[in-house]
Amino acid sequence: MKIQRRHIGGVAALLALGGLLGAGCAENRSSLFVRGALVFDTDTCGVVAETTAPTLLRGTLDVAFASEYNAALLVGNQLVRRGNAATLRTETSRVQFESADVHTFDAAGNELGAFTAPATGFVDPSTGAEPGLGFANVVLVDSGTSAAALGASGGSGTPVEVLANVIIRGRTLGGEEVATGEWQFPIDVCRGCLVFFPPEADDLSTPERDCFNPADAPSGFCRPGIDNAVDCRLCRGLDPVCDTPSL
Repeated sequence: MKIQRRHIGGVAALLALGGLLGAGCAENRSSLFVRGALVFDTDTCGVVAETTAPTLLRGTLDVAFASEYNAALLVGNQLVRRGNAATLRTETSRVQFESADVHTFDAAGNELGAFTAPATGFVDPSTGAEPGLGFANVVLVDSGTSAAALGASGGSGTPVEVLANVIIRGRTLGGEEVATGEWQFPIDVCRGCLVFFPPEADDLSTPERDCFNPADAPSGFCRPGIDNAVDCRLCRGLDPVCDTPSL
């Protein structure tokens, strides 16, 4: 995914903007909110926007397979319905997501990157007291952030925590710009930490544990390098981290 970056204006410009938008922005951030990062089903590689859908407490990005971390964020919409079939009034409170403003930090609070990326998805309005639910597909760690995080670690191989702060922006079908409040999500960035070596992958004719027995290997996996463990037999010979547990 190509990331469109933009610089953020100075303090004076931000204060002026806050003075102009004030209460309107506060209302929009109350209307639209992030509930969590959805867990992708490993069989279907899909997500569902439901209150009972499982969510992640933190993510993992393994740069041996992916340079960016993208997520499906469960978003709630508390805007009330405006449509009325009896009067032929169309529904204007549905929200289409447009972009995500992301700032990334290390565990010490040092900024690693800042970018604006496209966000896709939509969310229906509320029904009674219950918010409408949808999901926004967004990049939370770009390639520059993952490289900076691992570079700062000195190549130790230990996962590095990155904190992604994101604001989802969108527009209602009625033309109103809306945005969530800032939401933070921790992501461990590593190289090779998602690879696992099942006992049946070990070639018993060699003295050390390895992944040289490809029999009964799974046929594929969902979102390689993002959250889900990778059976070494799926990548053996393609990357050294998949050949022996020591790498």
